[in-house]
Amino acid sequence: MEASQYERTRANVKRPENLHDLLAMMPEDDPRTFSRRKMLAGSAAAAAAGVIGGPMLQNASASPSGKIRPIRTNGQALPEDAAPVEKQIFIQPGNVTIAKAFDFYEAVYERVEPVADLFGDPLVRVNRDFAIQPGGAESWSGSEDGMTWTFKIREGNTWSDGNPVTAADWVKTFQYGADPEHAWDFTWFFQGVLKGWNEAIAGEITPEEIGVAVGANEYELVFTTEVPAPYIPAMMLYSNVLSKAALESSGPLYNSSVDTSVTSGPYKLTEYTKDVQAIVSRNPDYKGTQVVMVEQIVAKLATPDTYFTMYQNNEIDFMEGPAPAEVTLMQGDEATASEIFVGVGDFPTWYIFFDVTIAPWDNKLVRQAFSHAIDRDLLDEQVLGPNGTPAYSWLAPGFPASQREALQDIQKFDPAMAKDLLSQAGYPDGEGFPSQQMWLRAPTPLDKTVAGALASMIKENLNIDIELLEKDQAGFTAALNAKPTEIPLGYVRYGFDYLDPSNMLSVWKSGGRHSWSNPDFDKGLAEASAFLGDPAEREAMFQATERILVEDVPAVFVYHGTIAQFIKPWVKGAFREPDSNGIASLHWPGTKTMSTVIEEMYIGSDVPDR
Repeated sequence: MEASQYERTRANVKRPENLHDLLAMMPEDDPRTFSRRKMLAGSAAAAAAGVIGGPMLQNASASPSGKIRPIRTNGQALPEDAAPVEKQIFIQPGNVTIAKAFDFYEAVYERVEPVADLFGDPLVRVNRDFAIQPGGAESWSGSEDGMTWTFKIREGNTWSDGNPVTAADWVKTFQYGADPEHAWDFTWFFQGVLKGWNEAIAGEITPEEIGVAVGANEYELVFTTEVPAPYIPAMMLYSNVLSKAALESSGPLYNSSVDTSVTSGPYKLTEYTKDVQAIVSRNPDYKGTQVVMVEQIVAKLATPDTYFTMYQNNEIDFMEGPAPAEVTLMQGDEATASEIFVGVGDFPTWYIFFDVTIAPWDNKLVRQAFSHAIDRDLLDEQVLGPNGTPAYSWLAPGFPASQREALQDIQKFDPAMAKDLLSQAGYPDGEGFPSQQMWLRAPTPLDKTVAGALASMIKENLNIDIELLEKDQAGFTAALNAKPTEIPLGYVRYGFDYLDPSNMLSVWKSGGRHSWSNPDFDKGLAEASAFLGDPAEREAMFQATERILVEDVPAVFVYHGTIAQFIKPWVKGAFREPDSNGIASLHWPGTKTMSTVIEEMYIGSDVPDR
């Protein structure tokens, strides 16, 4: 595509006059839905041919225009407008308050996010259309009953310590995740899915007894499930492999030190200064399928309120989730306005949640009153800008089974109704309502602004004072996961992990992330998740289940993220081109081996000296 055409396309996509224009590009009959369902039903594995990564750039060749451009010794040339090798460096900010680990199975919510999950291939990855692609596995198949899934591991890949990558590495990884002594912060993900997982995390059986095993040979990995699970291939996006040998010799934090780090991925750890920065460099010995052009990815660790200043000073190349004032400032200059992108991210929903087991939140009338006290349209117009669109339900527009419009009236803004419900609950005009603190998880500047607006709306419409309580990532997560939960009232986000309604809705199943429990919801979710019949019927089952959730109000759904991003013009590549829905952005999950983004990115010759 010519540059002028590209710029016109991008401008039309990423800078809409309003967010309803953007969301109109993602109708509920999303054209991607059919292919997703086929994938989730396990009909066929993608047959992507792998290109083997080669050594560092050492030579140069002439392009058709006569310009000299560098090539790798395997013959792969960088694009004609690429910067030289020594400038192929992509710099991102990382939240210093949560940057503790580099591996998904060590700590999901405390990773050094910009450079995490680059030291091994997951079994599958997704492209910018969120279509599943082979990763560490070259193929997979499911049994007729959907309860046994076999993955064929790609042969030939090795760890940097010389050991081959085999099914045993994945077995050890999953066993580590199920070990109650590890107390992984993401155990809920496989609850009720993998055989024996619930019992293992409860300490009733050993992690070695879960339904993950080496199959007929060392390159065959077999998963056994508790129920029919057509979504298993999609779940394996989160199968970032750890080295069995390194786990046993150096312990689970082996990747937190350059001296002990072991990689089989496209990058290796070359520098880590705690709370300052981490650098990963291209792994010349990588034998997987991801050919990367960026030589180094740098994570500069700082607090989110400093990201924009760093971006303005060209200290970083990318940031997302800017504060409203920062978006306004960027929009005010023609040059910087072209650096604004808007994407769907991981289809996240931000919401207020309640501990429904304690007063006053055990009273549904109170919860309903709160749901009708929030003016989401005003929030959209005055605060969110390109960062979100109003939420009246859990599943975001464009996500499979989304039905925002159909459920919109259940939690609509109606201050008169809110006051009446609160009065029926025994608190006329807020009288006698206990003082409340709303917990925020490591809030960004945007989170703080939105939470402040929500507290103001609750005060104005219900005459209830809400104090905002900022918590660090670790403290918030520990309190949320405690049984019983230690957070009476909170504000947080959640985004998808795999493209199936079973994933997003499972957040609300009994015993999961929140204290809410509803037998009808659990039954509907289980039946829809295991259903192997007509995809349209399965979708309708999920929609009926979501309606139960929205009507019982364990949460007030505030907005769906349409994440604003700032990307420097010298960060180039196919990742910037519109996806099948016309959305141009750096797509979730970003610069990780779970995504094709790292294959599609390079640094242009217009990058400044730094």
